[in-house]
Amino acid sequence: MSRLAPFANVSSAREEFHRTLNFLQKEKQVCQCCGPSAARYDVETLDDWDALTILKASLCARPAHPPLPFEIQTAIDATLARDLATRAQVSAMDIVPILPRVMGADEASDEMIQKRPAISVWRGDITTLRDCTAIVNAANSKLLGCFVPGHQCIDNAIHAAAGPRLREACHALMQAQGHDEAEGLAKVTPGFNLNADFVIHTVGPQVKRNEAPSTKDILLLARCYESCLQAAEDLPVRTGERKVLAFCGISTGVFGFPTEEACAIAVRTVLNWFAGRRTSTITDIVFNVFSKDDEYLYRRRLVEILAREKHDGDVLGLHEKGMAPSLHLSKNIQTARSFLRGADYLVLSAGAGLSAATGLDYTSNELFTRHLPGFVKYGFSCLYDVFGFNSWSSDQARWSYLINHLILIWDWPQQELYSDLRDFVERRFASHNDADTRYFVRTSNADGLFIRHEFPGERVSTPQGHYAQVQCVRKCRRGAVFDSAPFVEAAEPRLDAKSQHLPEDFEVPKCPFCKSDLVLCVRGGSYFNDGPFLENERAYREFVGNALVSSESKVVILELGVGMNTPSVLRWHNENLVRKSKGQVRLIRIGYGAAGFAPLDLVEQGLSVGIHGDIRGCLKVVMDD
Repeated sequence: MSRLAPFANVSSAREEFHRTLNFLQKEKQVCQCCGPSAARYDVETLDDWDALTILKASLCARPAHPPLPFEIQTAIDATLARDLATRAQVSAMDIVPILPRVMGADEASDEMIQKRPAISVWRGDITTLRDCTAIVNAANSKLLGCFVPGHQCIDNAIHAAAGPRLREACHALMQAQGHDEAEGLAKVTPGFNLNADFVIHTVGPQVKRNEAPSTKDILLLARCYESCLQAAEDLPVRTGERKVLAFCGISTGVFGFPTEEACAIAVRTVLNWFAGRRTSTITDIVFNVFSKDDEYLYRRRLVEILAREKHDGDVLGLHEKGMAPSLHLSKNIQTARSFLRGADYLVLSAGAGLSAATGLDYTSNELFTRHLPGFVKYGFSCLYDVFGFNSWSSDQARWSYLINHLILIWDWPQQELYSDLRDFVERRFASHNDADTRYFVRTSNADGLFIRHEFPGERVSTPQGHYAQVQCVRKCRRGAVFDSAPFVEAAEPRLDAKSQHLPEDFEVPKCPFCKSDLVLCVRGGSYFNDGPFLENERAYREFVGNALVSSESKVVILELGVGMNTPSVLRWHNENLVRKSKGQVRLIRIGYGAAGFAPLDLVEQGLSVGIHGDIRGCLKVVMDD
């Protein structure tokens, strides 16, 4: 979690950050609710991303009282504002509605009034949705947010993004009320550091797992939506602007309400509420969802309504399409564009997050169970679980997994994301004369996707290894490295289609020199044979050196999906290049979490920018030249 030494250049933002963390750490030492085992850390040696993670965890666990000192609260607000600025954001106005806004003549006055707002579905982080009057928070009965750091509930996400003033505001409401919040009601607070002006908190019914909701549960969930709509109706709207209300999935998730039934109740209740009113100031409703399955449910239900209204069954196909709204052109995105436009040379630096963006996600349970069901019995739930595993039932079982893993990687379909990257670098940085080509790829991924998408092999360095080779586990000699393909070709016909295992009589290949086991030639321990990858590493370092010969040259590192798993390989190396280059090298980071977070000192110097979001969507706007 920590770096080896304190940062040499301390930015004002980082100083502010560290003062806040030091205050919270001292407070925690005397706070009875945290107990004597509260974690200690050396603030000065923390990576900025780790510091932000600790800050959010500390604020999540911290009670609303005592209130934070003004200067600490101000520093937290500044930190959260910077964090929000890194996040890929979408305007509610750019989401194409499924049910359009309906205007009509008032029967009493003949004036044009709204009969129904525009209704849309959007899958994404509700805390990043712009141009919302209010977002809905599925709260618990204490109304103080979630106190479990890292918990993946909407309550936690909203409080983390809004900051501790939201908890203080909720605490004041509950103190005045004097009792827990009942199900089906709504309370309103400011949005504080959120994009939304307001947050509407509602407590939905809880349903036991594997049980059907009762009639009371159904009525209470409908009442949640009605209460939120009424609360939004009473909110002010800025002159000339639309009033937008974004609903999360109330009572789904940890509260256990079946998603399909909750979707039906949500849509029905919202439509009935507007149908029962002469008019409303709410002009737009957004149903915000988390998963693709939930998006499908909501889109399907709304499109069915549209089809009935238009008497046109052909519109039913719309539920599968769903046009993704364009990203807001934030300052960070514009800065990244500016970096690329001014670049003379490009280093494309890619980590596991880039593979994950194509669906090849090593943390995905779904991917593992779909492609490698025969190996779930070993206790694996994702590809990462297999790394370092040595308790195979037999040598045939070990080799069976290796062969199946390689088949999965090599059969992975061509990806538009990689093709777009290749087209971009070829258009901007390539030359018919290879010596004049001004880009290089350096990746920790061993999957070979760059090569498969026609990036020249001599311009791709893979210091962590490559699945194209297997090696002697004893590293008995430098040359004990062999092409993987012949081993796959020999073993694949012998794999059982159901179990995905080789027969017991299959002769597992061994190192021809010393008869030791063969393993994938990727860095996983001291056994790794880096011999095959040294030449391209030298070529990469030579490329960077040549790019910096002229003090006028500008080099941009486009870092994609590089997190904190092995930060010394790419992440810290890239940061050091920027710091040592006297302004010649700039760093763009894109990805989720740490992969989209840039060091504060480099950001303040105008040498780096981070964009937290989906690599596919972010790259489309960043590479738009």
